[in-house]
Amino acid sequence: MASVVLISLSVSALASPKLPVVEILGKNYYVYVIKKGDSLFGISREYGWNYDQLQQLNPKAVSPLEKGMKIYYPANDTPQPEAVVANSVDEVAQPLSHIVKRGETVYAISRMYGIPVDRIYELNPGSKDGIKEGATLLLAEESRKDPQDNAEYYTIKKGDTLYGVAKDHYTTVAAIMKMNPGVSEKNFKADDVIKLPKKGTGVKSVTRKVEEEKLTSFSTYKVEKKDTWDTIAEKTGVDKSDLIEANGGRVDKPKNKSLITIPKIETTTVEKIVVEEDPRELTNEGIAEIYDSVHGIADTNNAREFKVALLLSEPASRKDLEFTRGFLTGVDRLKRLSTKLNVVVIDGNRNSTEVLNELSDVDPDLLFLTTEKGIPAYLSEYAEVSQTPMVNTFDVKNELYTRNPYIIQLLTPSNYFNDEIAAKIKTDYDDYTLLYAGTADEGDQLASAIKDALPASKIKSVSVESLSQYPFRDDGKYLIYGYPTKKDEVAALLDAVKEAKSLSPLTEIAVIGRPSWIVYDENAMEERFHSANVLIPSRFYYDKNSTEARKFENVYKSLFDRSPAKSFPVYACVGYDASLYFIGGLANAEFDINALTSSKNGVQSDFELYRPGNWTGMLNPIVYLVRFTPYNTIEKITVK
Repeated sequence: MASVVLISLSVSALASPKLPVVEILGKNYYVYVIKKGDSLFGISREYGWNYDQLQQLNPKAVSPLEKGMKIYYPANDTPQPEAVVANSVDEVAQPLSHIVKRGETVYAISRMYGIPVDRIYELNPGSKDGIKEGATLLLAEESRKDPQDNAEYYTIKKGDTLYGVAKDHYTTVAAIMKMNPGVSEKNFKADDVIKLPKKGTGVKSVTRKVEEEKLTSFSTYKVEKKDTWDTIAEKTGVDKSDLIEANGGRVDKPKNKSLITIPKIETTTVEKIVVEEDPRELTNEGIAEIYDSVHGIADTNNAREFKVALLLSEPASRKDLEFTRGFLTGVDRLKRLSTKLNVVVIDGNRNSTEVLNELSDVDPDLLFLTTEKGIPAYLSEYAEVSQTPMVNTFDVKNELYTRNPYIIQLLTPSNYFNDEIAAKIKTDYDDYTLLYAGTADEGDQLASAIKDALPASKIKSVSVESLSQYPFRDDGKYLIYGYPTKKDEVAALLDAVKEAKSLSPLTEIAVIGRPSWIVYDENAMEERFHSANVLIPSRFYYDKNSTEARKFENVYKSLFDRSPAKSFPVYACVGYDASLYFIGGLANAEFDINALTSSKNGVQSDFELYRPGNWTGMLNPIVYLVRFTPYNTIEKITVK
């Protein structure tokens, strides 16, 4: 409800004089024509003008005033009515909302916007029980600021431009881009949310001496017979255009013996504080240059060295050794690139000061981090302050990318992974009955995500021992989710499925396994996978018989005189795929991280980076369903 405003006014002071107005040097002046008996004091009383100011501006207007003479008074400087405001009207608060994307959780969204989880639950009853893709969450009714950096969230309106928003909020295009690395003039579109830096951020104010014309007073001149505007200008030393402007804009020859106004204009040098604008903000081409500058994108005509740092958390570990070898194998595949590449390996198993000193010396364009559990705070800060993209290579539980725009989450985060797989199951197996087999695991978030995605009427539970005796219908379709994780228990489950299939040969049965099952895909277990028609959700799958895998292994052996070590994932493949994607892809994208396209030929993983928010880091949402078909073939199904 609008607040009440009480104003105490003087009626005579409110009335604007019904007098002609002229504009001189960008300011408006009332024009009063003297009548018989007028006095400056009386005129000032009649119109509520300041007598001293009126006299100062019209020094030739001395008693007795000549009839027909004109006097002037500033139209913009009329005293304003006094007002007593009881309660001002508050600015209408704009709500802040977020459209849920697949895989997002309330916790991840709360981190992204710096809004407490409980507040989101409070504003969105029911969200505590789960949120769905496409739903709109109300995040704030009043405060639209991030408490961590005091930046304001702003929803782009139709017709907005980067330059216009920057000017309206007293900041710069460059400052907005730095706070929102995902923003460019090309993707600046209505309904997207950006963060606006504090007012004044990036704005440069300078003190300059400038010449300024000031109108100090008016006088009157009686036109002579041969006078023209040019001759009067020459006689009085006043510019012709100023004379015409002061006399109502008449360009025809002034009438003989008429009274015209002569403005007295002085040019003075004054010091003024002015905002120094970047002229590039005025054109799309210039804004593109600002974008390149903010993102450190060098002119392609000026070749430079591209520096990559591998920060190894445990340099002597098999994981880090294999990752490094695989990365260098990829670099060898890229040796025909015209880009000069410098790869530096940094020992991350030291104190923060030593690591930061070396990073400062190297000053990498791209940094890979191999820690599996937790990114140290000092490295997160380094990436943000230096604006260095840092790839979180192995840690799937870290959510720093939701707040730090320079962190890249290479392996799909757990919440995204579970929701992606659940959505795929719902789409491809919506007409199947889902059987949960084995002892329920309350910590199995993937099982919970799949259960939430399907109707309760299609979900049943069964023990492994009774699975073969389950009353399968001949015309039925069944998807069995296996809870077991130990190898012998998985084998028992698959043997039970094999027996059930033999007892019900007309029934369509498939099995969805736990992601950890992928490590059992050899020898007798692989045969069981095929016979049971198993699908295994995974972030990666290394098909050692593929053409790309053979190329990789050949180059790896030639460089290191050994085969890649077996692991899950194959660490050498992680390094290999990452080097081909980032180095090769960035070279093709002129080293613009936002312009990276998706990869299609990874030996173990493919990547397609995107930002959940314009101010967040990037993540890779690609996961797979690895299907072991009954025909002894393997399908690597990409889930998006």
